[in-house]
Amino acid sequence: MPARRPTILTGLIGLLGVVGLIVVAAACGSSSTNGSGTGDTLAIGGLPPTVASSASNDDGSGGSTASLAPGSQAGARVRGNKVILIGDSVMASTASRYGGEMCKALVPLGWQTEVDAETGQFVPWGQDVLDARLAAKWDAAVILLGNNYLGEQDKYRFEIERMINRLSPSIVVLLRVTEFIPNRRQVNAVIDELAKTHSNVITLDWAAVTGADGTLTGPDGLHLTNKGRARLAAEVAKTLGTAPTSPGECLKSKFTDDSRGPVTGTTVAGTGTGTGTTVNGGHTSSSVSDTTSSSSTAETSTTESPITASSGG
Repeated sequence: MPARRPTILTGLIGLLGVVGLIVVAAACGSSSTNGSGTGDTLAIGGLPPTVASSASNDDGSGGSTASLAPGSQAGARVRGNKVILIGDSVMASTASRYGGEMCKALVPLGWQTEVDAETGQFVPWGQDVLDARLAAKWDAAVILLGNNYLGEQDKYRFEIERMINRLSPSIVVLLRVTEFIPNRRQVNAVIDELAKTHSNVITLDWAAVTGADGTLTGPDGLHLTNKGRARLAAEVAKTLGTAPTSPGECLKSKFTDDSRGPVTGTTVAGTGTGTGTTVNGGHTSSSVSDTTSSSSTAETSTTESPITASSGG
């Protein structure tokens, strides 16, 4: 009987070794979770990250976009710190010639920041910006174009994808636009498609953010309040993350023509004939008014029709 003890001890040692391996494997398998059972890293070959809305924001504006997984923010995927932001009046309202919210949010993170945005611009205008500024060699780009949209989805896709290709391999952040009228869903559908087919694209769901908090936009449901401008800059900052190098700098904007209208959106005087012109941060679109003002200024009350309206920011 005593001769069998080594065999028993050997078996116990082997069993303990197996249990130890199981414990180590379980620990390794849980090290990348965030407590909810979901890993915090983007799988290789997975879809490009989208910043989605959640419940709180550090700047006190309420609501926030969820933080991107570690390694997914633009700053973790680039080597330099130069970022260009291209957009219409919504983006322009955060430029230094107004409140300067974008530079205030990005420069402390180490980004050399250039905001090239003008009121009333449609997506083809983005090519003009790249014609003039692409040679400056940007590490990342943020694009918010599509608030002004003619309902031509294929043309919109062509122009945005061309911008992505011209900027590649730099990281491109595409903002999903506020769906203040139904056909802007066409714009967001294109953005979603391009994020799936271009590995250098990150999407920021600005549509979800503004859809969840009406205080971020003015009466037209599109142009930003002061709170909205701060929030837009904060969301972009979260998506870019910290730049890999520093210091940051607020670069001079090269595109600043806001002659198409104010960044707040407004309605201008009509002719007194029942037809007015609605100006939404720049571009004009004719719409038939239900009422005509009888005042001496012949100001026409107008409403933007989802069918006839083509402009936005």
